[in-house]
Amino acid sequence: MKNKVGGVIGLILTALLLVLYLPPLVMYGILDIGGIIGFVLAALALIFAIQQFRKAADDAPKREYDKSVSGGTRGRLHRMYNHDMGRSTVLIERGGLGRFTADTSIGYDGDKTSHAGLIAWIVILLIIVAFFAQGLVRMFSVNEAGSGSSSNVIVLGCGVRGTNPTIMLRQRIEAARLYLAENPKAVAVVSGGKGPGEDISEAECMKQYLTDATKASSDKDYFYQACDMHGVPEKNYSEVPVIDKKRILTETKSVNTRQNISNSINTLVMSKKDVSNVVIVTQWYHEYRAANEALVHGSNALAYSAAIDWWGVATYTTRECLSILYYSFL
Repeated sequence: MKNKVGGVIGLILTALLLVLYLPPLVMYGILDIGGIIGFVLAALALIFAIQQFRKAADDAPKREYDKSVSGGTRGRLHRMYNHDMGRSTVLIERGGLGRFTADTSIGYDGDKTSHAGLIAWIVILLIIVAFFAQGLVRMFSVNEAGSGSSSNVIVLGCGVRGTNPTIMLRQRIEAARLYLAENPKAVAVVSGGKGPGEDISEAECMKQYLTDATKASSDKDYFYQACDMHGVPEKNYSEVPVIDKKRILTETKSVNTRQNISNSINTLVMSKKDVSNVVIVTQWYHEYRAANEALVHGSNALAYSAAIDWWGVATYTTRECLSILYYSFL
């Protein structure tokens, strides 16, 4: 019975992991290291489920046999373990009817193997828990910028398709727009180079959407999503605000988070802007690593979170846990 319950739990975990990690691939064709790790976890859960169901099936004949033996009022059951064969021989005496043997296939060494397998699964589970714990604890350690801040902001790029932002980049753009609208003394550095499949740099794309009225109003829901996330009443903005180009600095060389922060701080310094405190706009899972990089360059960083849709949470959080672990050793 316990093995069947374990098998059901394994199947539920498999289904849950697939629900969490499949959407980016199915909906947008996105497969990165976070998704691959998720599929590996799903495979492990499925293997565990199969093992538990097989053990339940293997134990069924033995349980039926034990049940039939235990029903005899005059029967005596003796287990004699054959350590060489790793199997158990059962001798049964029933009154004067003689003696016969039955091989139950339940052995001393078999029990050892079962325990070793259980220990292996526990070790795997602990490693997985530790992997996510070390990342999640750090991710939630970054403080959020409040209203009335005058700190300058760094907006991190994350992908352009042609000349249009990806969903996650658009969410960062709108969070930056809201921050700049709420804090009129701040300036922003939009940071990100041009990658494969991108007709313009991520920085140029962000600047266009922040400063062009037509692009700014192309999908208002993203801006109001940012308002809801930061507790800003939508009625404060009957129209999506357009940011003055003079408040936007561009950094177009970066290809990773370290370069984003380093180059953006240098851009602010070259423009004679204050970098003692900066605000970083990105999704919540990415804030710790970006803030830590800013600290390396002498800037205290707060976060101003961009929204993230449910389908990306598992994949990108998993990838970031791996990135945090990787950069911890560099």
